[in-house]
Formats: sequence, C-alpha cells, structure tokens
Amino acid sequence: MNNLHKLALISTISFGFFTQANPVSAQRQNITCQSQRGRYQFCDVDTRGGVKFIRQISNAECRKGSTWGYDRNGIWVDQGCGAEFSVRDRGGNNNNYNSNSGGSDTAAIIGGVLAVGAIAAAIASGSNNSNNNSNNNNSSFNDTITCGSDRGNFIRCNTNIRRGDRVVLRRQLSNSGCWQGETWDYDRNGIWVDQGCRGQFEIIR
Repeated sequence: MNNLHKLALISTISFGFFTQANPVSAQRQNITCQSQRGRYQFCDVDTRGGVKFIRQISNAECRKGSTWGYDRNGIWVDQGCGAEFSVRDRGGNNNNYNSNSGGSDTAAIIGGVLAVGAIAAAIASGSNNSNNNSNNNNSSFNDTITCGSDRGNFIRCNTNIRRGDRVVLRRQLSNSGCWQGETWDYDRNGIWVDQGCRGQFEIIR
C-alpha cells in the first residue's frame, strides 16, 4: 500500500470519529395465528424481516406451504393449524443513541489526535510495508457464491470450505430473513439455506 492510499484510509477512519451514526437494531416480535374451525385465517404483520415457526399450539398439524405460510403482508393458517411465530422487525429505536451526544465532542477530539499520529507513523513506514504487501497480496483470495432456498425448501450449495475459512453474508437477496444458525449456515462441505433465504455469501480464505 503506497503513502497516498494510507493517507486516504486513515483520513476515512479519522472522519468516523467526527461523525455520529444512528444504528438501527432489529427486534423480534412473536405473533399467534389460529385457524378457527378449520377455516383460512390471515394475520396481518410485517414479514419483510423473515418468519420463524416457533411452536404449534393446535391439535391439527401445521405444515409449511400446506396449512401455513406467509407473504410480505402477513402470515396465513388453514385447516385448523394454530401456531406461534417470530418475525424480525426491520425498524428500531434510536433513542438510546441520541441520549449520548453530550460526550461525542470529547471522543472526536481524541480520535483526531490519534489519527494524526497514525498518519505520521504510516508515512514513516510506508516503503517497507508496501514491499511486504506486494509480496503477500497473491497468497490468499476470497470466493463469492449465491445460494437460495427455492420455495422455502432446504438447499445445500456445495463448495470447498477449508479449515480456518469463514463465511459471511454479504447481501440478502430474498424477502425472507437470512439468519445464521437459523435459515443459513455452513460446514466444510458447503453452505446451506432454508425457509426462503437467498443471499450472496463470501468465503474468506
């Protein structure tokens, strides 16, 4: 990495100390939907963050795609199915973050001082690091793969994942939620998705 690139990188980091973000936290909401007397029932709820089947509360069997399902406007049940579902809200509450603005000026000043020192150190060691980085840039590479659960079914996308590799979700491509350990995950044989999750995954070597 040359000196110009280092200056750009450290300037970006420094700018982060002087700006404030308002992160949005996803929250879960549980909802019960019941088919009364075996009739079709639609329960209005925002499902754009995905739906998870929690537990069946009816004697009648609940089968996804047959006696229950969902679209972006809500969850439906039929033929006596009654169950508790969990949906993930895409919204959030920013009040906790706004209340801390009083100490932001001090943090920004400290961050600016640290950034100036980091710039000086980066320029001083620029020539040595650039040579080392040029030799190491070709030692590793990342793979990107798209994997999707068609019609809500479990799908495995075979790919070689070696010991020490990590897989991260770079982009969700479906309306259904993609949650690691619930609707997607990976092992040494590849990546699996379920319950309508479709996404673009990166294998970090």
